[in-house]
Amino acid sequence: DWKKASLLNHLPVPPSAFYGRQSEMSILMNSLYSVLNSGQPMMTVVGGHSGMGKSYLVNQVKKMIHKKKGYVIDAKFDVAGCRPDSVLFAALGAFFGWFVEKSDDDSKAQMRQRIIDDVGFGIGDLVQAIPNLSKVVGEGYTHNTNENNPMMVVGEGVAALPKHQLLHRSKFLLCKLAGAIAVAQHPLLLVFDDLQWADETSLSVIQTIVSDPDIRYCLYVGCYRDNEVGTQKVVPMITEVKRHLNVFTINLGPLEKETVNTLVSEAMCLPPSLSQPLAAIVHTKTAGSPLFCVSFLSDGMIRFNLNTRCWEYDIKRILMKEIPLSVVQYMKDQMTKLPLSYCLVLKLSSCLGRHFDLVTFLKAKVKSDYDLVKVLPFVCQIGFLHEISPGKFMWAHDQVRQAAYELIPEHMREQFHLLIATRLLMNTTEKELQTDAIFAILRHMNKGIRLVQKDEQKYEVARLNLLAGEACIKNSSFHSAGDYFTIGIKLLPEECWESEYYLALNLYDAAQEALFVTGDFPTLRQLNAEVITKATGFDDKLNSYNNLVRHLVSSEQIEEAISTCTSVLSELGEPMPGPVTNEACYQAIVTTKMMLAEYPGDEVLGLQLMDDPRKLAAAEFLQCILLATFNSPDPRMGVLLVSKLIQMTLEHGLSEASTFAFAMYGTMLVHGTMKDLEGGYRYGNLAIKLLNVLGASRFKARVFTMVFGLVNIWRDPFQASLDSLLEGYNAGCITGDVEYAFRSTHIYSELALFTGQDLAMLQEKTRSYAKRASQCKQVGAELSIVLYLSVVLQLTDDGSSSKEDVYQTLLNTTEDALLQLLESRNDRRSCFIMLNNRKITHIFKGEMESAVEVYKQILNDPMISLNLEHIQTMPYIMGAFADGLIAFFCARKSDEDKQKWSKTGEDIMETFKAWEVISDWNFGNKSLLLEAEYYFLQGKNEMALEKYEASIASAKSHRFVHEMGLANYLFGQYHLAQGRRDDARQSFFEAKKCYITW
Repeated sequence: DWKKASLLNHLPVPPSAFYGRQSEMSILMNSLYSVLNSGQPMMTVVGGHSGMGKSYLVNQVKKMIHKKKGYVIDAKFDVAGCRPDSVLFAALGAFFGWFVEKSDDDSKAQMRQRIIDDVGFGIGDLVQAIPNLSKVVGEGYTHNTNENNPMMVVGEGVAALPKHQLLHRSKFLLCKLAGAIAVAQHPLLLVFDDLQWADETSLSVIQTIVSDPDIRYCLYVGCYRDNEVGTQKVVPMITEVKRHLNVFTINLGPLEKETVNTLVSEAMCLPPSLSQPLAAIVHTKTAGSPLFCVSFLSDGMIRFNLNTRCWEYDIKRILMKEIPLSVVQYMKDQMTKLPLSYCLVLKLSSCLGRHFDLVTFLKAKVKSDYDLVKVLPFVCQIGFLHEISPGKFMWAHDQVRQAAYELIPEHMREQFHLLIATRLLMNTTEKELQTDAIFAILRHMNKGIRLVQKDEQKYEVARLNLLAGEACIKNSSFHSAGDYFTIGIKLLPEECWESEYYLALNLYDAAQEALFVTGDFPTLRQLNAEVITKATGFDDKLNSYNNLVRHLVSSEQIEEAISTCTSVLSELGEPMPGPVTNEACYQAIVTTKMMLAEYPGDEVLGLQLMDDPRKLAAAEFLQCILLATFNSPDPRMGVLLVSKLIQMTLEHGLSEASTFAFAMYGTMLVHGTMKDLEGGYRYGNLAIKLLNVLGASRFKARVFTMVFGLVNIWRDPFQASLDSLLEGYNAGCITGDVEYAFRSTHIYSELALFTGQDLAMLQEKTRSYAKRASQCKQVGAELSIVLYLSVVLQLTDDGSSSKEDVYQTLLNTTEDALLQLLESRNDRRSCFIMLNNRKITHIFKGEMESAVEVYKQILNDPMISLNLEHIQTMPYIMGAFADGLIAFFCARKSDEDKQKWSKTGEDIMETFKAWEVISDWNFGNKSLLLEAEYYFLQGKNEMALEKYEASIASAKSHRFVHEMGLANYLFGQYHLAQGRRDDARQSFFEAKKCYITW
């Protein structure tokens, strides 16, 4: 090494040299050991200026994780290399390539099974984005677009998905994949390097992965330059992650003088006392930058004497040497000393990104008057490049590449990039343009786009950008897609709508879709108006109207959305009725019932498929606006829309939207004024059958939420809906329908709580769902789930001082402050649930007096005491049950109001008797307990005794362990009132056993 170094005239400092940073290293290692021991993921964020040794620090952890038989996934963002939103997929691809090469057959089989179990139907989409994944899971997983509707994408086992749902789907699948990779036997180190160059999509995906509550045995390390422009995007992401995860921060500054002396001492094989004068000069001139130190020591001022076998230097010459303040300028000065052909190689290499291969280099190069076989090895020898494998090269550091790039005069850079792009395009086949080669070409083409002047060239480059944008959307890279589409649109000449109509239309339509997902609504509205004005046919405007309506709905401009939708429906031949009135709603329901009467049983399933493109478009508009009106203060528009969609189905055939229409219709029958439970059950389950017949998986989450959460609970056992609601949640995550995915978990949480599911298990699940809802910005669902998690924590509270305030932990507020906020927002439903849960919790804890106070608070609050009888979900059912128990309790305690309280209790008791006829499983034990309390009040002891025992038996046989405990507790209170202390003690003991089981 010395002889080789002497020939190159530079001091050899090993690239892997690691000096100082002991305290920073201990933070990283402690984080790693914490993950290994507890399984709980952690994140460490490393910040510092370029060249401060962030990568070297992380490399030490990589060595340790490999010793623990762990895996490393290294995602490094690049300011001039590959697209930011492709970095994660590229990193996963590199990992699976390494895994297949290095792992034994047992490890491969275990990994394959974990991925199949965790990711399921989504593997096809991941295989397209990560081709090396197929080497692990095998062939046969596909992903393709829907030819009939280009705005949809189809994955294995997943019906056509709107493109705006793909980002949520990708996040979900990546979380599942990371969870499958990281296990106790093989912990995972996931590194995100140079985060300052990540785009918004990538940061959003990273935040979702890092915050995912189901990923275990994973240490996340994020590195970023804290003096770069992109830092302002990174800090908010880290702040948000801290809500869900323990995050440690490391800030790397310059090396200390002593550390630089150690580096110089070991490199020169000198005692520290002799190297100290030189080290002091090096530290002063380089400001302690590790990269600058190594470069300075290796620039030829220190030479190896073969005779004395020692390193020699002139300290006065080194002291007098003037060097730039910037390490980039210093490296650039060193490069200019090389021959011109060597500089040309460095210039071209700097444009190809952090990594590049010889094949791409040969395609891009123009001049050939130099010996590439000689030049590249020499550049590697002097440390500018590293050959990481035969024919593949990597820059030693980003600053080195930046120095090489700055060798290109600034006024010639556009021309240089355009020349490279032209060479790459000339050497790329049409088939290769369908691969990632298109991105390499456009990375250079778009940097020199100002020089493209001829219209035919502009159209050609616009087509290439359209092709690249469409490829990005397939991988859910919407920010990059939007950039490509926008560049393509800017290239179009003014007369494009006459000369290249369909190119312009496709670019505008695709750009709107991407901008909707990224949230750039002002630009979307501009493009939208352009298409609506310039497109020649109404059908060509449909995609723009669709994007406009979805934008209006998402921004809660409901009236304008309905107005636009009504106008479009009229153009499509499906006009809406006139003003929204009670009479119009009644007429719509009557007409719908009459039409449905002609299809008894399941004859609707035999209808032909809707094949008229205009009717299909109308159905899509109807279901889109239906989502916005379902929870509006005036539900009558929803009634009209559902009726219209069902009538269209019966007249023109089945569409995927028909599944949602029948689910909504069933819900309306159950919860509307008709209270048609049988009809609701029939059409709800017809919607389930339609899902299977049509393969309409994109509607599965919302159909399952409606049917199993709001309809079937009135007939089937409550517990029967639990697994189906979780199935709806998973379907929503898979298809990107996150709104209804988390509605499913919200209803699951309340149903699991009120059916007596294991509270420890429920606490873990609801906490996980609340965190996931927060990740996906589903604020309403997060709030609803937290309301039930709070009940679980109160019921499992052991009275210790370490009681968790879940409102503070997850919502950063207090219970009382949250209630005030909800009242100020006029959120009646959430206020009711919050107080209703408080009331029910007091009853299960035996705090009847407190329950009475909450009951009165609900009655006396004009904002909260609304009539909820038309929304007969689990909160209403359990609230009514609690009110009946409270009424009989108060009637026994109050002589003057006894008659009033008794009448309230009796009315509720009669209601539960009627419900018991519908479902004895769900309501039998509750009805019997209310009867027992009634007979207790009336002094009819034999009847009371019989009803208490019957209620306990019914709760036991129907697996309501919590209500079995409640019945035993109230039975004990009854025995106490009768003076039977031994019987009371036995009942309280049985109640305690039930609550412990719960």
